[in-house]
Amino acid sequence: MRKGARDGSLKNFKKVLSKRGQNIKKVLSKRGQNIKKVLSKRGENVKKVLSKRGEPHIRAAKKEDFAALLNLEEICFKEETFNKKQLRYLLFKARSIVLVAALEGKLIGSIIILLRNHISNARIYSLNVHPSYRRAGVASLLMDTALKFLKENGFKNITLEAGIKNTAAQNLYRSKGFIVDKTLTNYYKNGGDAFHLVRKL
Repeated sequence: MRKGARDGSLKNFKKVLSKRGQNIKKVLSKRGQNIKKVLSKRGENVKKVLSKRGEPHIRAAKKEDFAALLNLEEICFKEETFNKKQLRYLLFKARSIVLVAALEGKLIGSIIILLRNHISNARIYSLNVHPSYRRAGVASLLMDTALKFLKENGFKNITLEAGIKNTAAQNLYRSKGFIVDKTLTNYYKNGGDAFHLVRKL
């Protein structure tokens, strides 16, 4: 093939690639916007349901909640799930506070807080909300209840970890006054990094 013909073919090929790239960007952008709309609509629908049924009741976990807590753990997490032994220890033996969000007798969320011995620090170890009830303020309600309890009982600092890619959790924690003080590399089993966040009470 002659040089001129080859150059013309390359130019046409580049135009095709450029056009395809632009089309792909448009499709991805449109899909992203559609996903946001779907998530927003789901959140609004869940809020409407909660509004009709009433606000979830936040209370201390009981022994009878163990099976429901284990089920919630398995639904919410895939790789970092607590097994029966770990959850039983956290619920019954550890120096901890376990709060649950209940709606019409069903557990839809939980928060596990570890308390440090002899110091006024606490750590949020786990925060779960059932997928069907997310984006409706359940996690925020659990957090507010936990923070109020800790402050009233003399705790001065509270820490937690959040995956670097978990922007939803990060936004929630920042809205509650937490700030990132360091990054934890290879924090999760899958090798993912995490932010370590802290808040003074």
